[in-house]
Amino acid sequence: MEEQTNKIYENSGYANEKNDVQQNNEPPKNHMTLAIITTVLNFFVCNPLGLILGGVAIYFANQVSKEYVQGNYSSALSKSKMAKNFSNFSLGLFGLTVGLTISYLIKGK
Repeated sequence: MEEQTNKIYENSGYANEKNDVQQNNEPPKNHMTLAIITTVLNFFVCNPLGLILGGVAIYFANQVSKEYVQGNYSSALSKSKMAKNFSNFSLGLFGLTVGLTISYLIKGK
């Protein structure tokens, strides 16, 4: 009877986070490379907002593996998405800065 109750509990989606990690052997991507690249690119174009967003992306990318090791798969997945989003925003700011700079240089001639 107890085994049947445990199976129902595990299949119901309410299993604890450690079982969640055991079922999902692959850790979520941390997007650290993207975060570092976008931060460095924003450094080269002197974009302070892009640097801040890139730093936040690096922070969240660093937290992904820590959360996964602690057994919090859902938290690791959430932080992975946050790292990707902040990296993409930072990359967008880099593109905007480069585009505006090129536009200014062309218009100035």
